[in-house]
Amino acid sequence: MTCPEDALPATPLTENELLLEKSEAIKIHGPDKKGRPILRIVGKYFPANILKGESAEAALKGYLQKRIFPELEKKPFVIVYIHTRVSRCDNFPGLSVLHSVLESVPDTVHEAIRKLFFIHPGLQSRIFFFTFGCIFFGPGLYAKLKYIARMEYLRPYIALEQLEIPDFVKEHDGTLEIHPLCDYGIVKPVCVEMEMDSRRWNLLDDFYDDLLLRGAKQPKLSEAF
Repeated sequence: MTCPEDALPATPLTENELLLEKSEAIKIHGPDKKGRPILRIVGKYFPANILKGESAEAALKGYLQKRIFPELEKKPFVIVYIHTRVSRCDNFPGLSVLHSVLESVPDTVHEAIRKLFFIHPGLQSRIFFFTFGCIFFGPGLYAKLKYIARMEYLRPYIALEQLEIPDFVKEHDGTLEIHPLCDYGIVKPVCVEMEMDSRRWNLLDDFYDDLLLRGAKQPKLSEAF
């Protein structure tokens, strides 16, 4: 029997791999309701403003091989990918990088994946993966892809208490409950509209408060602004 002292030391991480680890973009949580580990990936956390192209690809491959795959120990697991507020400029490494990383994943790991939950996919993602998903993921992994429009819909598979869910994901869920069409890019999120127009709404409230205090008759909005 191997003692803990005899275990091989963890392979040191490169500077870029350490940056990826500190970002907490990729972490293992769990278990799900079937007792399997959960590989949680938060797209918004990926430091794509620093890691780009070959450096992003090398960091992802190295970090997965050194920290993630050994911890999973070839056991069945599920992936929860959170796509909420991912921006091509700020936190997206690029499709070519992701495709290269997926191709480098060992077959034993691919076979161990039971589900790939895609949280808050959005219209563009749905169209892309509907068209190219089988090529991008490969037929085996693509068949395991499941879109999750709200975190609540994940409950049949995972107790949400077992998963660290960032606040911005919960806020986005709330926005989609108010305006479901935001899922498809038809309308802007309410929170964004309110942020853009917050000054105008505050002025509107102050204006009517002042009118009520003076007992004046409320004019039409076109006259007020």
